Order: sequence, then structure tokens, then C-alpha cells
Amino acid sequence: MIFAITFFMGITSTLAAVLEPMSYYQYTQFQAPLSWEDITGKGLKQALDSCQQSFQWQRWNCPSQDFVQKNSKPEENSPNREDVYVAAISMAAIVHTLTKDCANGVIAGCGCTENALNVPCAHEPTKALEQYEKHFGSGSGAIGHNRRVVGALLQRSLEQECRCKQPGAVQGECQEEECVAVLKPFEAIAQDLLQMYDDAIQLEGASSNLKIMWQNIPLDSLVFMQDSPNYCERDATGLWKGTRGRQCSKDGSGSLEERLSCQQLCRVCGYRVRSQHVRTERRCNCKLVWGFRLQCDVCVQLERQYSCY
Repeated sequence: MIFAITFFMGITSTLAAVLEPMSYYQYTQFQAPLSWEDITGKGLKQALDSCQQSFQWQRWNCPSQDFVQKNSKPEENSPNREDVYVAAISMAAIVHTLTKDCANGVIAGCGCTENALNVPCAHEPTKALEQYEKHFGSGSGAIGHNRRVVGALLQRSLEQECRCKQPGAVQGECQEEECVAVLKPFEAIAQDLLQMYDDAIQLEGASSNLKIMWQNIPLDSLVFMQDSPNYCERDATGLWKGTRGRQCSKDGSGSLEERLSCQQLCRVCGYRVRSQHVRTERRCNCKLVWGFRLQCDVCVQLERQYSCY
């Protein structure tokens, strides 16, 4: 009898420990300290993927080597339009990643620190921007202005996300909602930056920069200082390959940039458009054999491709 009581009490205490809410101290054991190496790595990968997708059909197509070079070299006081875009989307991706990781409880010491189990947790890009400036600096001149532009964009990119806190009596009805501010998906912010790239303002040379009153330039305009190089031609250091040999498209259902790509990549750069049929093989007519083995045919397809030569 004593054994039974002891056994029952043991089970009860175990269940109580399971059902008892996790304390803040216990919760923080599952969080990692802020690692700028991890945050920067994730952010830059996201920025590069977005950059290459956005510029796929343009003469400068965000080649990986040039993207890395622009992020690794010391920031110039007279950047061109592409330098400015790479810096802007890289900063936006890093701050976006830090903001989300904090709100999701991945990083110790940020996010909903007053109540570690507060779900959902509001996004706070302002705090992430403060951390970014402490680590990377605030910059000066054109660099500082463009960083303020990205920061203002992120703070404007908050939207309300709501969930039902107390369901109603009728199915699908909600008596009480709980809403928090969250950042828009990064793809939407990248589209805003792409538009800012197109609308960027070119300022005069460095000698007249000292007279610029930065507060008079709106915080929705990126600025750059010098013209872009001729991306039709191969770069002498190999950062970009030029447009000779680049594939273009005549797909009428694609984006405007894709539909104009043969004109912009080839003819404007002084090249002709070459059309050729390319033989491709792919798996097709796949089916399960004996319920567990996948068996497929090999289908041959001729695709017409266009390139600059």
C-alpha cells in the first residue's frame, strides 16, 4: 500500500512538472547568444538570392563574386547605383533576420524578454537597427543616408498580424482577437528596395558633397555618386562576365524585363541573338511498381533557346 501511494505521488509530481509552465530561466537554456556571424551569413544568403532573382534579365545580373566583393570591400564615399543596392538589400536582410529571430525566441536577450513565453511576440525592427549600428556603425555621407533610408523602410514595413484569442460560440466566430506588429515578408521589402534602386538619385562629385544638407533629401530615396560601369563588357578583374553568351528570352508570358531581355542584353550591347534547339532529357510517366519502387521513362524534349553572340 505504501509503495502504491509513493508510486502515485511520483507520477503526480512528474505530471505537475510537465504541465507547469516553463520558467524564464528554463526557457533561456534553449536560446543561443547573439552571433553576428550566423545572422550575417543567413541575411547575406537571403539578400544574394533575392538580388539574383530580381536582376536575372538585366545586364548586371548580381553575380555572386561581385556581390561578395561589394560587401567585403571598405565602403566607398562615392558608390555607384549597384554598390548602393547591394549595401541596402544586405542591411535589410540582416536586420530582418535579426528581428524575426529575436521575436521567435531563437536569440537570448532580445524579443519578448519580459515574458519569454509571450506568443505571439511583436517584431521590433527599431531595436534590431540599434544593434546593427552598434556592430556595423551608422556611416556618414551617402553611406549614412542610405542606411537611414533602409531603417525607415523597415519601420514602415510593419503590419498587423492577428489571431483568435477567444473563439465564439458559433464555429468560425471570434470573440476576442490578439494582434501584434510584424514585418512584411522579406520578398515584399526587396521589391520596395528594387523600386528605390530604379528611382535612386545621383549626386554630384565628392568635392560638392560637403555642401549637401542630408536632412533635405527624403528618407525614401537612395543616393549614389558615380555612373555604373559598362556591364555589356567583361570586367577586367572577372567580377562580371558581360552579356556575350548570356541567355535571353522571348517568352511573351514573362515579366517585362524578360520579354525585353534579348533587346537589352544582346542588341543594345552590340550583339546578335542566336537561336538554337537544345536537347534535354527528363524523367516522365513515373509510377509506383509493386507499391514501393518508382519507375520512370526518359522523355526527350527539344527546347528553343536564345543567347547573345
